[in-house]
Amino acid sequence: MTQWRNDFIPKNKYTRPGILLRDVNKIVLHWTANFGASAKRHVTYFGVTLPAQSKLAEQKGKKGTYASAHIFGDKNESVCIIPLNEVAYHANDVQKHNEDGSAYRGIKEIAPNANFYTLGYEMCVEEDGTIHLDTIKRAISDIAALCKIYKLSEKDIVRHYDVTDKDCPEPFVKEEKLFEDFKKQVALVLNPPTPKPEVIPIVKPKPPVYPGALLKVGSKGSNVKLVQAILKVTVDGKFGPLTEKAVRDFQKKKRLTVDGKVGPKTWAKLFN
Repeated sequence: MTQWRNDFIPKNKYTRPGILLRDVNKIVLHWTANFGASAKRHVTYFGVTLPAQSKLAEQKGKKGTYASAHIFGDKNESVCIIPLNEVAYHANDVQKHNEDGSAYRGIKEIAPNANFYTLGYEMCVEEDGTIHLDTIKRAISDIAALCKIYKLSEKDIVRHYDVTDKDCPEPFVKEEKLFEDFKKQVALVLNPPTPKPEVIPIVKPKPPVYPGALLKVGSKGSNVKLVQAILKVTVDGKFGPLTEKAVRDFQKKKRLTVDGKVGPKTWAKLFN
């Protein structure tokens, strides 16, 4: 189940040649530069209008236009107009040449013809020439999905500019940080951070307050029970000879005055 809808245009030599891709090594990010046109309108443009215009131009001896992309996204939806296993004409135009006269191809993995090794994603443009934030969010989500399908990462997202030196997508060319932020957002979708487990601090209970009176043979009550529980003798609340012996052993171990009585110092050590 894809997050874009498929609305494939008819095969024709100008926009959908029906040639199979050789591989998918990169995803090329574009903007339509067609102010105010939605994703849906581009289905008609590349499926009907542009092929008809190009055919008419060639009949008049002029050059036809060969152009398209795989997916168009706007603020409301994204539409795939060419099957993802077919070539689209989106990234093999020539902006400048290398010193040897060959066409400039900035990405080695997709040379000499990027159209055979890439998918093209077009972000639609608002009437004021901006790219809506929801369009960018949709592009992030869609391209992350494509990366998962083709085992790519955010490092495999390139701009049209990176391939041919064309100012596309223009806002991401003028401000490099926008493109870097875009890739970081895709990376977060692909590799969401693992939430850190909540650390619950262990609060050490406060020791019981010294009763204020010396506990010795003959003493009784709840404080005697506390001492007996710690010293692991019979807990009956009566300070007898066995409790006294246990206190003496404890005092000796802790290097306290050995008198068999529980005063402030012995009490503090018992509950430390």
